[in-house]
Order: sequence, then C-alpha cells, then structure tokens
Amino acid sequence: AVLSAQSLLALEPRFSQLLIDAPELTIRRDTQGRIFIGGIGLDAAEHADAGTTEAGLDWLFSQPELAIVGGRVRWVDERRTEARPLELGGLNFIMRNGLRSHALRLDATPPADWGQRFTLRGRFTQSLLKRPGDFQHWSGQLYAELPRADLSQLRRHVDLPFQLSEGDGAVRAWAELKDGQPVAATLDLALRAVRLRLLASAPELDLDHIQGRLDLARSKDKLSLQARQLGFVSADPNGSGIAWPRSDWGVSLQLGKDDAVLGGEVNAQRLDFALMAQI
Repeated sequence: AVLSAQSLLALEPRFSQLLIDAPELTIRRDTQGRIFIGGIGLDAAEHADAGTTEAGLDWLFSQPELAIVGGRVRWVDERRTEARPLELGGLNFIMRNGLRSHALRLDATPPADWGQRFTLRGRFTQSLLKRPGDFQHWSGQLYAELPRADLSQLRRHVDLPFQLSEGDGAVRAWAELKDGQPVAATLDLALRAVRLRLLASAPELDLDHIQGRLDLARSKDKLSLQARQLGFVSADPNGSGIAWPRSDWGVSLQLGKDDAVLGGEVNAQRLDFALMAQI
C-alpha cells in the first residue's frame, strides 16, 4: 500500500493502491438475504456498530485503487437450497474509484463442470447525495463474458427471466442498472443442447442450438423483448430438426397490477406461419 497525497485533503488515510495478494475468502448469503464477507456483515442496519460498518465501506470505496491478485473465493448461498457452494480460483480483481464513479473488473476460473475462465466488468456512478459505500444505489452497466458455460449450473445461483434446465456454450451479457435496480439487459447467445421454457404456462422448447442477440427492457408498466438475428434448430434424435432462420422480431407488453398483461404488440422481419406450426 502506498499512501496518497489525497490523505491530506480527506484528513484520513488514502492509498494510491491497496494490493491484496492471494487471499482466501468465504462470502455467504444467509436465508434473510444478508451478505457476509469473512464473517463480517455488509448490512450495517443489522449491527450495533452500524456507524463503524458504514464508515469502513465508505473508506474502502473512496480508495483510488484496490487490487486482488491470485485470490480464491468460496460463495455460499443459504437462500438457495439447490445451490451447492461455488469456488472460484485464480481470482484477479481491480477497482478504481473516483469522486462519483466506480470501475471494476474481475477474472476468475470456476469449477470444470461450470465452464471456462470468465470476466466481469462494471462502470457505475453514484449520486452526490449518497455515501460512497452505498453501492446498493449505484447506476451504470455491468458486462459479463463467459467463453463457455453450463447454464444449468448458472441458473442455480442466478435468477433468469425464463426457465432454463439445460444449455452449454458462450454467453455475453450487458445489464443496465438504475439506482441499483436492473432496467435492461442484452444477451449474445451461442448455445447447444438447450431446454428452456419462456413462460410457466408455455411448453418446454428442446433446441439443438440457438444463436443470436436478445434485448430485454423493463419499466413500471412495460416489458419489451427484441431478438436480433436470432435463429435456432430444434432437437431431433434423427438429425432432422426444424431450422428457424436467423431474423429480427420483437414483443412489447403493457403491464398492469401484479404484472398482469393488459395488451401488447408483435413486430417481425418476417413470419413463417407454416414453420411456426411445426415447432
């Protein structure tokens, strides 16, 4: 750690860089949704020394640069009974903080049955009226790149907008956050052996492979899904699956109370009704 000249202005220790070499951490979410890192809770409201916890987070997110090299993290999610602990190795992390901005990058290697080494990157801003450590209200973009991932493993830890029981391949994802809440997402997919259900009441789709881009946007009373050059081939044991050519189409829904669908519209580059009847 190298002391920064900003310490004189802030009247507290500020370092040009905080470097942590080869740490081993356990991060846990309990059944109430509270996060603990190394046994220390991040929810200050649950602690008698809430002021100390808040001050510690504010100090951490005010440091110009935090770097972790060669770390190992064990993630335990007690809120998801079907999720076994996840261990990430070779973890490299860097975070750079400005007055109102935060940029971070994480690279880590999951277990072999999960897939290959992946990358997460994020750029966020905060309101001047919020504390630096109040990360639950950041706004910005989060990007994930998974060169190969088993999505049936991922779904045990992440809430997806559809039911996915199988799928293996490459995924790139962008998520837009506003005041800590996701408002839009983009997915680039190149997956094999996919089994998914778009709605609970819809039949399951069994696909040999699917490729293309999906844009999802959500507001208080509207949900929109836009497919761009999305194509797929249905699974067939005889190798004669139905091929849906790559095309553009979209669905926009008006939502009411409790997300009840009040109406909507569909737009498409082209629709082959004969082909749709076979799927």
